[in-house]
Amino acid sequence: MPHSDQTNPIVIFSGDFHRAAVIKNMLENHGIYVFMQNEHMGSIAPWQVASGGMNPVRLIISSHDQQEAQRLLDGFDEAAFDRDDT
Repeated sequence: MPHSDQTNPIVIFSGDFHRAAVIKNMLENHGIYVFMQNEHMGSIAPWQVASGGMNPVRLIISSHDQQEAQRLLDGFDEAAFDRDDT
């Protein structure tokens, strides 16, 4: 298989379970398959899967989807900061 046809798994997000679940849902709604690593242990015992319990859940995607996923994630972050909470 030529190198350009290979796909590699990449971590697109590391964080808490709830934020990871929202991002996973958003990516899957745009046709990007996402694997959530430490889904269960990251929510019930995060300190057992990550040092100090920080960022225990990881979202892993195919490197072929990296550009689209990053574009969606950037838009997600911008929308979160642009909210008007007043």
